[in-house]
Amino acid sequence: MKVFFVIFIFFFSFNLQAFEFKEVKTDKGIKFWFVEDRNIKLVSLSFSFSGGAIFDSEKKEGTTNLMTSLLDEGTENFSSLDYKLALKNTGAKIYFSTDREKIDGTFRVVSSQLQKGFWLLQETINHPQFDQNEITKVKKQIEASLKIDQSNVSTIASDLFNENFFFDKSFSRKIKGSIKSLENISRKDILNSYLTNFNKNGLIIGIAGDIDEENAKKYIDYVFGDLPEKAKENKITFSKLNKGKKIHNIETPQATIVFGQKGLDRKHNDYFAARIANYVLGGGGFQSRLYKEVREKRGLVYSISTYLLPYKNDGLILGAFQTRNETVEETIDHVKEEWDKILNNGVSKKEFNEAKTYYKGSFSRNFTNTLSIANLLKIVQYYDLGNDYFKNRDRIINNISLKQVNDVASNFYKSDELFFVVVGKLKE
Repeated sequence: MKVFFVIFIFFFSFNLQAFEFKEVKTDKGIKFWFVEDRNIKLVSLSFSFSGGAIFDSEKKEGTTNLMTSLLDEGTENFSSLDYKLALKNTGAKIYFSTDREKIDGTFRVVSSQLQKGFWLLQETINHPQFDQNEITKVKKQIEASLKIDQSNVSTIASDLFNENFFFDKSFSRKIKGSIKSLENISRKDILNSYLTNFNKNGLIIGIAGDIDEENAKKYIDYVFGDLPEKAKENKITFSKLNKGKKIHNIETPQATIVFGQKGLDRKHNDYFAARIANYVLGGGGFQSRLYKEVREKRGLVYSISTYLLPYKNDGLILGAFQTRNETVEETIDHVKEEWDKILNNGVSKKEFNEAKTYYKGSFSRNFTNTLSIANLLKIVQYYDLGNDYFKNRDRIINNISLKQVNDVASNFYKSDELFFVVVGKLKE
């Protein structure tokens, strides 16, 4: 159903200011960002199509995920078995995943097999077969996965959080759908999902590795150039989100809690300031306030963390922890206390400096191999951060002031806006 890949890592001394890429446009008008790197004989491609699970029809949730799960199960010119053998023989790795507002894809091939590898990618994207026997097989695989999810407390909590947090039900539904919704999905639905999602208008591409610019242009046109130029508008915003608490009682030795509130979109001027505040509050691992206060001082949890989840036009701040059933309320109260502290008192100078240092130093982890570079090129384009982002990133962080971070915290962290989903054995 999915092809997994091994990441070949190479290390080098990285200077962000010296990082250079090219903005390239093909003969068929497709724009992409490109880094030529001859050090490793690999070529990696990272791409995304605008669309995703948000466009699944009501009562047919999981259609897009089913469609992408079938892309490596045969094409017009390859049976499922022949396709997998061809991948194995060329060493090419192709992977697709469905998100709420996009479909992501990655491709990697050794440069000696470039032509054959891109041929397989072109087959996958332009000529999927969606054979009925393969549909039946993959549906059973997804159903088995859904049954496993039904016994996984963390997955149950996450699904319940999404179901109850978002008032927009097109966003709250499960990406994989349900056993019932899978039964409603026909081959025609799958084909319609493919036609809705796979188009050039919403296409974003990053490519890196052992390939020159002219060949990159040629292969990008070969793979993507004949796709239609149409895309449904996809602007996710959260005008209203739930708050308070939802309890789901099941027999479990400890409770799992997922919580969150509205956040910031990735292009927001205060996004990096919000990241610094979040690092201090719950995103900094052992250094975060929540970890120190809730784990180290009180021993209420094994781990606890928060993170920013940006979308193109909006964003969230989410968190999670597990605790004993009898200490759920106490732990939630301490989370709210820390929320209020950072809102009212901000972060200290020491915390501020440590967070800035972390974000400046950690970015080089994105440049360890050709696939991570291609993915980063895609992400910066996806969020429309600008072609000067790599040159300006350190400057942006350096220019953030402690006052800016604390101003953001005072407007951002609102404990009365938090929504908690609790899965465990306790009373309403």
